[in-house]
Amino acid sequence: MKNYSVLMIDLKNSRSYSIQDRNNLQNSILNSIKILNKAFKNSIKKEVEFSAGDEIQGLFTSPQSAYLYYRLFSIIIFPIEIHSGIGYGTWDIVMDNESSTAQDGTVYHNARKAIDEAKKSLEYSVLFYSSNKNDLIVNSLINSCNLLSFKQSKYQNNLMLLTEILYPIVYDNTILETEALKELLEFIQFEKKENLILDTNFSIEPAQIEKESFYITEGKKRGLSTQFSKLLGVSRQSVEKAIKTGNIYDLRNLTIAILKAMDNTQGESL
Repeated sequence: MKNYSVLMIDLKNSRSYSIQDRNNLQNSILNSIKILNKAFKNSIKKEVEFSAGDEIQGLFTSPQSAYLYYRLFSIIIFPIEIHSGIGYGTWDIVMDNESSTAQDGTVYHNARKAIDEAKKSLEYSVLFYSSNKNDLIVNSLINSCNLLSFKQSKYQNNLMLLTEILYPIVYDNTILETEALKELLEFIQFEKKENLILDTNFSIEPAQIEKESFYITEGKKRGLSTQFSKLLGVSRQSVEKAIKTGNIYDLRNLTIAILKAMDNTQGESL
């Protein structure tokens, strides 16, 4: 039986927000998942949507597509904190004309276990669970990635999102509608040039991931600091420093490592 992945997301401390702030946040999230659903439409079986209260969930064709969706979502809503769980398993009860919340199966139980454990953990804000021994490696890599991203400034996070729009990371079982990614530009605001890239007639170049290499370098994009300096009207040196201190290339390389590690979820069970 084919396996799928479920992504569940819950906002941390959502009830601490005022009603107005909470409404604004939910509207922003709705807009972001609408765009991401379009970008990942070929890798989604049941669209990501609000399921109950502040929880969001959706059903994906692979763990890689679920993780890449989560990753872009977390970059967009930065610095808002979230708990997340990604489950991998079988989709046993299929309700064709219903949303993700009406479906059931091992994949949903695994996602629920993952997010429940993340909520109880003091170290992990997102967990992946497939009941496979390789989960330990996947979760360690994901946590390392998150620890680095949490240290970014808003400016560095904007550069990160811009990098992911222009040079998105994809995997062989994840098909991205790259034109939809251009709509994410609305979430980027720089102090010196808020109307960034008004003309959306630019090409997007997905990162090409080598399958046989024993180390990862594809997360780095040559000439990126020069390109950004021209777009933002700032010096190349300042952009290069922000890319370095924001660990943007390291985060992208770690992401590729996570995607590769997720390939090994069919091995020995826990």
